[in-house]
Amino acid sequence: MRLGLALDLGSAAPVAGQVSTALPLLRTAEAGGIGTVWVGEGYHRTPEPFHLPAALVVLSHLAARTTLRLGTGVLLLRAYDPVRLGYETALVDQLSGGRLTVGVGLGPAELGTRFGGGAARADSTLEQLRAAWSRDAVPQPVSPGGPRLLVGGATAASARRAAELADGWCAATNYSDRLLARQATAYRDRGGTGDVVANRLCLVHPDGDTARALADRYFAPVVEYYSRRGLWRSTPDDPAPGPAALVGTPAEVAADLRRYADLGVTELNLRVAPFGTPPEVARRTLELASSTAGM
Repeated sequence: MRLGLALDLGSAAPVAGQVSTALPLLRTAEAGGIGTVWVGEGYHRTPEPFHLPAALVVLSHLAARTTLRLGTGVLLLRAYDPVRLGYETALVDQLSGGRLTVGVGLGPAELGTRFGGGAARADSTLEQLRAAWSRDAVPQPVSPGGPRLLVGGATAASARRAAELADGWCAATNYSDRLLARQATAYRDRGGTGDVVANRLCLVHPDGDTARALADRYFAPVVEYYSRRGLWRSTPDDPAPGPAALVGTPAEVAADLRRYADLGVTELNLRVAPFGTPPEVARRTLELASSTAGM
């Protein structure tokens, strides 16, 4: 199983400063064999600790500052004209030398239906995106046919869409482990042979009690964000809301990584630096997590 870094960037503080603070973390990821840095997307009426409304802009900025692959986790289709999205993703793929992975989700209904439409139009949107990548008039992506394309979502339709129209399925931080396992199985049952990617909060420390105390403190903005909106997603037999996270000693987190591999996850993206996490805590977590991957 591969590891990625899910970068927490939000509108609660100037973005330039957040990116500057994150650059040493990207270097730690490179040194530790982490494969990809992911940036999520969100549209808010008030400042929030995550996400930003223009993930592709941030990734184009990072393209010249890291050797990591770049991923959108995820773009919200309801906010985009599919052809324009094809242009922009092709350009970022060019700027990064073919390092872009495009993760997409439908997005909340309040984004409207002008571009992405409802769930019934999601298939058409993905088909238009693929077509945009193949048109001569579009700046051509580096890879023939376009970047790796992942589809997120908690429904059977999302798993089917990922299997038929994309290169893999992805799970958000707020998906329970049982929901993740159910969707990964549905994706495989529909014939999906690509990646199953998931985001998880992660905090590692040599002392397990210290790890759990730090996680309680620094995961609070993420937990509060999802709880305030009622966004914890689970299955009927797993009703308790709350985060699925990797927290503990290196040995405990190594066991968690093996468990996720058994669930069918091929790439796990670690959120090690939620808003307010000290840089040294995030870097230590990433160093220890990457060293445990082979345990």
